[in-house]
Amino acid sequence: MTVISGVDRSVLGQRLEVELERFVDSNPRSKELYERAQKSLVGGVPMPWMMRWAGGFPVFLAHASGARVTDVDGHEYVDLCLGDTGAMPGHSPLAVVDYAGGRLGDGITTMLPTEDAVWVGEELTRRFGLARWLFTLTATDANRTALRVARQRHRARTAHPAVGQCRPGADGG
Repeated sequence: MTVISGVDRSVLGQRLEVELERFVDSNPRSKELYERAQKSLVGGVPMPWMMRWAGGFPVFLAHASGARVTDVDGHEYVDLCLGDTGAMPGHSPLAVVDYAGGRLGDGITTMLPTEDAVWVGEELTRRFGLARWLFTLTATDANRTALRVARQRHRARTAHPAVGQCRPGADGG
């Protein structure tokens, strides 16, 4: 028995295992989508920051409205993050939904993977033959992702872009 600061690590480990089993048992559809997504999306999710989850896989979103999100297993959560600045008025603001209509009613900028992302990954694979895809939404995110890939490819802890080679307007924009 290892006790650190009054915490029995073996008991803590046992409790963690119980909670992980409960998470898997409570989220079968999310697990199914995550396993399916492994075949078409890098890390089984559409964006790099979604890759590490405490339960072993993320919950997949089904719907978001106001400050609440519902996953594909029917669990409703209060979203305290609200998908960064895009959802500060809440998910699916009625004025935007009324204007854009259609699929937007299921939630925007929710910061969770969706079944649509899996479908897009599969469709891109079908059309272009590349086995896995990773989505980025901004140039900054694309650059960070390219650096991460370069570090992983070359097993480097850091990457050093050429000084002075990346400046605003350098691409003619």
